[in-house]
Amino acid sequence: MASNAQLGKIILIAAIAVFFYYFFWVAVLPFMLIDEGNPIRLFFPPLKYAFIVPTVFGVIFLGGIAAFSFYHIWNLKVKRD
Repeated sequence: MASNAQLGKIILIAAIAVFFYYFFWVAVLPFMLIDEGNPIRLFFPPLKYAFIVPTVFGVIFLGGIAAFSFYHIWNLKVKRD
């Protein structure tokens, strides 16, 4: 089993890798003068998904936070009564 420090390093490396992948996909790839058939483009989905995917995950994340908050507020109210 990995220690907390090792797990933190793994999570940090994964987050940095995702950040650079997304940055290259959104900020660099659209401005590169390469053909559509170039092998680099095979590693990236169409650009429209670069905005749809984070939006969906953001809505799910905010919905989860809202559900968590409402659940705990409701339990606090029930315990007081």
